[in-house]
Amino acid sequence: MIKFLLSALIVFLFQYDLLSQQVNVPLIITDGFNSDTLRYGLDPAATDGIDSPLGEFELPPVPPTGIFDARFVGTGIGVPIGEGLRKDFRTGNNSTVGSRTHRIQYKTGSGTTIRLIWQSMPPGVSVRIQDIIIGSLIDTTFSGSGNYLITNPLGFSALNFTVNYNLSQPTTLNLKLAIEGLYNSALNNLNIKDTVRIYLRSASSPYTIIDSSKSMLDSLSLMGTFIFGNLTTGNYYIAVKHRNGLETWSKSGGENFIQGSTVNYDFTTSSAQAFGSNMKLKGSKYCFYSGDNNQDGFINATDKTQIISRLGISGRITEDLDGNNFINAKDRAIVVGNLGINKITP
Repeated sequence: MIKFLLSALIVFLFQYDLLSQQVNVPLIITDGFNSDTLRYGLDPAATDGIDSPLGEFELPPVPPTGIFDARFVGTGIGVPIGEGLRKDFRTGNNSTVGSRTHRIQYKTGSGTTIRLIWQSMPPGVSVRIQDIIIGSLIDTTFSGSGNYLITNPLGFSALNFTVNYNLSQPTTLNLKLAIEGLYNSALNNLNIKDTVRIYLRSASSPYTIIDSSKSMLDSLSLMGTFIFGNLTTGNYYIAVKHRNGLETWSKSGGENFIQGSTVNYDFTTSSAQAFGSNMKLKGSKYCFYSGDNNQDGFINATDKTQIISRLGISGRITEDLDGNNFINAKDRAIVVGNLGINKITP
């Protein structure tokens, strides 16, 4: 009984280790008659050598001519994996950014060509394959799903296999803001939920857009959660755009974002939270100006004319500044009160 329990425990631990790779990607290699599945990826416990706890085991020597074979080898890239492996994991995890170099070697059996097949590679993972002769006779990069045919496997019996990982965790921005026309100061909420888009811009000239995200602004909390997948650590301006609100940026100097972390920012507490203090106090909350219907950065006669031309129209449309699904004198009064206001940016 004890022997059985020990055996079961060993099997369980072995299976756990096999499943523990944080990135585990299959690659099928076939000559049309026979095939092998190689696996590569990342694990925090992996080394460049043979990691038996991760299911890596050295293969027997390459079989003679006429017998199909495919494996990872360390020849030419300085990786100590003996005769080769079916699995080759390297150190890393599911937030790794960088590359790992492998080499694949293969030989046909009954077939005359070699085909590489990849399916549903994880987002953020791509592979570049190159011949080992000069590196440009075969040179292609792939991701997602697909295949690549090698018509002369005798001439190209091995390939450098460089895996590029961009698995950084997304950055989250929890943002609180109020749009003047939509904000009900008596109830301290928005008349409707509405969509806003955030652009994160470099904090230095020319203030390039680095990433953007769109989300719904909650009517009760005035909060929206925005996810950015292409952001690196640095200082950024938070630039907010709403369909009829005046574009507004966060305060001078930008905000510090750490890749993979969460940032909280509240525009409603003070006019100084906006660049150039470009907000309007309504009740207890500082709000973005409403009325830039054509989104040119100015609230002017053009915006007023746009509202006048649509008076009496109902529906969820741009000129409905207060969110009651009807364009009337209240919307006109909002834009008239803000004539001459323009966006302020660095």
